[in-house]
Amino acid sequence: MQYRYDDTNPDAEKKEYIDHIEEIVQWMGWKPFKITYTSDYFQELYELAVELITRGCAYVDHQTPDEIKEYREKKLNSPWRDRPISESLKLFEDMRCGLIEEGKATLRMKQDMQSDNFNMYDLIAYRIKFTPHPHAGDKWCIYPSYDYAHCIVDSLENVTHSLCTLEFETRRASYYWLLHALGIYQPYVWEYSRLNVSNTVMSKRKLNRLVTEKWVDGWDDPRLMTLAGLRRRGMTSTAINSFVRGIGITRSARVKLCCSLIVPHPQQEEQYHKPCDGTLISVSRLEYHVREELNKTAPRTMVVLHPLK
Repeated sequence: MQYRYDDTNPDAEKKEYIDHIEEIVQWMGWKPFKITYTSDYFQELYELAVELITRGCAYVDHQTPDEIKEYREKKLNSPWRDRPISESLKLFEDMRCGLIEEGKATLRMKQDMQSDNFNMYDLIAYRIKFTPHPHAGDKWCIYPSYDYAHCIVDSLENVTHSLCTLEFETRRASYYWLLHALGIYQPYVWEYSRLNVSNTVMSKRKLNRLVTEKWVDGWDDPRLMTLAGLRRRGMTSTAINSFVRGIGITRSARVKLCCSLIVPHPQQEEQYHKPCDGTLISVSRLEYHVREELNKTAPRTMVVLHPLK
């Protein structure tokens, strides 16, 4: 297993997050054979962006975020979409050298503004940010977007299968468009359903709000379904791994809440095996695997308090 930090946004990257991810993955019993950073490829990504402009597949744009949104909704081309290649090359170099103010220019891919897929509406490849990067330092003042960097680094690292959750399925067209435009190796992309568990939230955006607004006591709050929270609650990595293996992988957006567990009383067997429609995995399934682990590992002592003589 290899894992890579897609650290394309210097405002969002923190060393504490990186350290915690590595520590919690180790606790789970997984050891990657290689750890990489997207920022390790900033030079290659920049050179490929220049190549993309040279091939007439990217341009420097000066629209504001609100203007970009409006033009996308109306499926209109940017006024700067058809500017000369030489002009875009000069402006992109100015962006790299810090000669253009933050927010005054972006590099956009020249995709298909008439597509039915909104992820083909000339996505942004580079933006200006005068922010030092925690891994790359202060060498760069332009940073690639996730949509631009993700597929290229997959290709540079010879990834065979790029796996992501179903909400990224509409991005597949953009993924292959960029690799085809550059004429580089194309990994196989496959999407699967997100894991959702009942009685909790799994969305990173919602979890982040709970943490930043102090509704919970950090990312390891035992009320959260984070790995750190489950560990603090006392669950073992063995039980969590068993739970995940038992669920398996599916592309279905609707997962049944059927647990099919060993139940304490035969009379309850019917309700445990009866499936019901839903979009969640019942938390009782995780609890089942925790009990199974404890049954194997918890010490037991039997004592007779009042023995008969």
